[in-house]
Amino acid sequence: MLALSLSLFTASARGNKYTLHASAVEFQILTDEADNLRFNVSYKGTPVVRDSPLGFNMDHVSLGENTSIKSVREINSGEATYTVRHDNGMTCDIDVRTYPDGIALRYRFPTETPRCIYAESTAFTFPAATKAWYASGPFQYGWIQAYQERTMDTIAGQLLAPPATFLLPGGIYAAITEANLFNFHGAVLFGVKPGQVKFGYVENLGHIRTGTITGLPPAKYYHEAVRDIPWIVSPPQGKSEITTPWRILMLADDLNGLVNNQIISAVSDRPDKTLFPGGGKQDDWIKPGRSVFTWLAEGGASRLSPETYRTYIRGAAELGLESVVVDDGWEHWTATGRDKWDILDELVRYGRERNVDLWVWRSSSPRPRPRYDDIGLIDPDERTAFMKKCAQTGVKGLKIDFLHTENVFTVNLMEDILKDAAREKLMVIFHGVNKPTGDSFTYPNLLAKEAVRGLEGAGSESTSAPGPPWPYHNTVLPFTRWLAGGADYTPLNFRRACPPSVTFAHQLASIYVLTSPMLIFSADMEDMLESPGRPFIEDVAVVWDETVVLPESRIGELAAIARRKGDTWYVGVLNGEKARSFETELTFLPRGTYEIVTAADSLPDRKHIILKRGKIRSTQKLREELLPGGGFVAKINKNNR
Repeated sequence: MLALSLSLFTASARGNKYTLHASAVEFQILTDEADNLRFNVSYKGTPVVRDSPLGFNMDHVSLGENTSIKSVREINSGEATYTVRHDNGMTCDIDVRTYPDGIALRYRFPTETPRCIYAESTAFTFPAATKAWYASGPFQYGWIQAYQERTMDTIAGQLLAPPATFLLPGGIYAAITEANLFNFHGAVLFGVKPGQVKFGYVENLGHIRTGTITGLPPAKYYHEAVRDIPWIVSPPQGKSEITTPWRILMLADDLNGLVNNQIISAVSDRPDKTLFPGGGKQDDWIKPGRSVFTWLAEGGASRLSPETYRTYIRGAAELGLESVVVDDGWEHWTATGRDKWDILDELVRYGRERNVDLWVWRSSSPRPRPRYDDIGLIDPDERTAFMKKCAQTGVKGLKIDFLHTENVFTVNLMEDILKDAAREKLMVIFHGVNKPTGDSFTYPNLLAKEAVRGLEGAGSESTSAPGPPWPYHNTVLPFTRWLAGGADYTPLNFRRACPPSVTFAHQLASIYVLTSPMLIFSADMEDMLESPGRPFIEDVAVVWDETVVLPESRIGELAAIARRKGDTWYVGVLNGEKARSFETELTFLPRGTYEIVTAADSLPDRKHIILKRGKIRSTQKLREELLPGGGFVAKINKNNR
């Protein structure tokens, strides 16, 4: 219920306060005595965001300062639009939605012409001693994800890659990100002063220096982010309004509530029925699944050869995997009297005979000559011709790489790629790309976005993929990056892409913890076929019926997650850097006796997995000894005897 009869309010107001409620969440917007636009949020009666700024610096006008609330329109209980006006006459609408577990707000600017954005004022001020976990490098400019864990007292000057997660002194969890990012520059967070972060924009220095709009920048600029470079945004064709993405604040009493937050889905645009008549779920060509690729396999250049892909197709069929990704290099295949499409067509038919689909890799943008001669997918004619040829050949999905920025041009390019792919009934994953922003709800043919320091970074910790120790990294990810959606982490490796700091059982459990609708394994095929943990590779789902974060989980220390598919539960546990005795109650199980199979480390061997079978009652505890960087996975079935 709204605290005021907002629909009656039409006069200009200064120093007033207007309140929205949704169950446990209260949102207040106000103008203070200095005519600054502010807001605050409380959760179950506890202040979580203290008075914080709203607004934009647009065309050198700081909307949010010298600003009044002109009118308020109630949309429904818990949702309202506030029309605000700067003293110079500039206006905008601020849409606010409150939910039982957070808020969403966005800005709408009436305009017929392009506008220049210099900065955004939207900020969140947390109580003293609030803890924060975040990646200190923006996902879109490379693979640096040196996750930080610090109090908000020391946040000034930091760059936080969304989603960033916060723990308030009273035990409330919060996370900040954005959703419904279309026709706008993607955002990061800046620490502006102790206790406060605000939305802002970054670009890669390589793009600025070279004048390129999108794509992979020169290597020396991989991690060089420039803050708040002015940028231009235009209203969409046929529209007289610029709409920002939603600014999302998730709130929860525990990590389980945070991981199960659904606000991003709630605010995302629904699919276009002309592209997705079944709304995504009923479009039978969209098939989430498991795949494997050869990029991290041993074998040098031969790992990318057609013959290697035949081996992987046979192995995928034996494991019951749905597809194989043909990675970078296939466009240079040649054979006597045959071109790359002939060879690819033969592989597609080879896979079809074994019930294995093929995906193909493609660069989104031109890459520098002389090493490469591809022109990417920027050109609309090239893009549509390529996708039509893929569809005619029988390819089912595309892995599009090298986006590496989230400026307006690249955000629009991704949307164009998704539309054109949908017209040819092609699924898509984006690699070398920004964080998910609910785009997979609008375009359900988008199954994953990389936006993560995954196993491609193993072995490059001191060069292209700096970051914290992998056990810490992997136990932070489920409660930060994964809040935005599935990632193309390419989990599961038992050779050079398996960091020594994690065990083989940790690697196996990662496919149950770091899951995705398109789950691409990076292990060498023979390793998966011969692994004692093979049954768990064959079993793993990609779309789950229920997810429960176990209460023993601690960000950066332990990630323990139970997931249900049908009547079967799986428990995946990733341990941090310290050995521990793990035990948890099975409160997620209905009462009864169950059969249990676990795949765990064979202590103290870090490179061997041991399977154990037995029975367990729902009233018992699940126990396992965990090595530093260790883990385990358990399958629990009802005992019908």
